[in-house]
Amino acid sequence: MQLSVETRREMQRAFEACRETIGGFPQPFAQLGIRYLDRFDPGLGNGPTNYICCLLPYWLREAAGATLEHCREIAEANIFGMLHFHLQDERMDRQSGLDRPHIALSQLLNAEMTVRYAALFRSASLFREALVSCTGEWAAGLAAERNTDPFYEHPPDIAARSAPLLLCPLALFSDHEALQTRALHAVRETLITLQMADDWADYTDDLQDGSYNCLVSLYRKEYANTIETPISPRDIEAAVYEKGMLGRYAEFSADRQAELEDYRADFPGLIGFHAALAGDLERIAARIEEEKQRLSLGGLNYWLLGQ
Repeated sequence: MQLSVETRREMQRAFEACRETIGGFPQPFAQLGIRYLDRFDPGLGNGPTNYICCLLPYWLREAAGATLEHCREIAEANIFGMLHFHLQDERMDRQSGLDRPHIALSQLLNAEMTVRYAALFRSASLFREALVSCTGEWAAGLAAERNTDPFYEHPPDIAARSAPLLLCPLALFSDHEALQTRALHAVRETLITLQMADDWADYTDDLQDGSYNCLVSLYRKEYANTIETPISPRDIEAAVYEKGMLGRYAEFSADRQAELEDYRADFPGLIGFHAALAGDLERIAARIEEEKQRLSLGGLNYWLLGQ
């Protein structure tokens, strides 16, 4: 996705502000936290799909009539929240025991997110309600991944793992219920496609550690595999590169983009981001099919020339 110079500057400013705050944590958590932050900083060539974490308030700013300073506070809060919940996810996915330094770091990051968002809501009760709702949705999403098949049964559960990001539209549109409802829907739908893009990139790792994966879910559905049936990366590769499964996977995000076009007038930046994600999946699938066709024609031409 192409970002303007101003947008990249705002993103860099947000990460630098968070880096300065983390640098003030007690040691060893300051050093540990900065290293962890660097893993997600697009300015360092990392985490391109994490654009939404930092840029969401700017994408919603015009519709909300928010000030630049307001958006900057939310961007910082979102970065701290992203780091905190990523650490939570990683600790839960670990096969080994407790990781005490990262648990403590996670709490420090959570505190920074919480104090920033608390100041952005009109009242303490509104903030409490929003925080409890988003955290509950996150927890329910984790449970759904282990007990159901969200990709087919209830796609919003796919977005739930990033539900704390919904604090952003809840804060920005607290006085505009209709716009808030539209923003929440658009953000959730975008988070689903974002997770689909991540799952295309991460299916090998997810198969190894047993994490839920949307692409693997599609494979199980198409090949009638039960959850107990072992699947290898080679199985997924054969379905993608020989049977065109990625094209069918991309259709889900393309359909979502068609529905979200009705939201473009309100949230052009957000819908443009979703279009980039959906378009990437479609382009990758198309390139695979084009390469298959080229190799097929190449083999036929070789055979004809030999006759």
